[in-house]
Amino acid sequence: MRTRLAPLLAALLACTPATTDAPPSQPPPSTAPGLPATTAPAPAPTPTPAPQPAPETLEERNVSKSAGTAGGVTVLWPRIIPREIVDDNRSLASALQQQMRRIVEKHLPGRPIDFRPEPERVCPKEGCAGVSVGLLLSRQGQGCLVIALVSRPGASPTKIVPWVGKVQLRSDTVGFREWPESQITVDDMVPCNSLLTTMDAQEPAIAAALQAAAQ
Repeated sequence: MRTRLAPLLAALLACTPATTDAPPSQPPPSTAPGLPATTAPAPAPTPTPAPQPAPETLEERNVSKSAGTAGGVTVLWPRIIPREIVDDNRSLASALQQQMRRIVEKHLPGRPIDFRPEPERVCPKEGCAGVSVGLLLSRQGQGCLVIALVSRPGASPTKIVPWVGKVQLRSDTVGFREWPESQITVDDMVPCNSLLTTMDAQEPAIAAALQAAAQ
């Protein structure tokens, strides 16, 4: 029995198919966490340059940047004619404006004064808030003529008051912001170097015009 069983067992073992263990399953390769997709930032908008104001015209530069105060007096920069002598007569114009300021302080005491710089020689288009007083300085060679220009508040006509020199007036008033020389005929000028010492004679007329405009 033993001798017969051994060969049979060996034959059975030879006929049994050999099995091999399957390799252990591998975990799927790990995927590294990715960054979320991003888009490129939108370009910053190009700033639009602010529009530049148009340069002032010559006439606009001559307008006072201030209307003054109600109850006060605006002393304007003198108008100098002809235009080509302006550069050579700034000092004289400034001295005349200072003298007019002293007259205003004397005859309208206590009122606030708005003293305008060059070249502000006319009130704004609505007029000045208070009385306004300007000057016209004309020069030919060594001869000078000075006219005082006095206006009530607002867009009012201008009273023409001769100050130094002899003139004839076709009218003693001119419209608001109109040129006074259209109403003036010059009879005689005075020497420019004696201008500031010969203006006292007409101060009463200027004082009367100032007081009338302030009423």
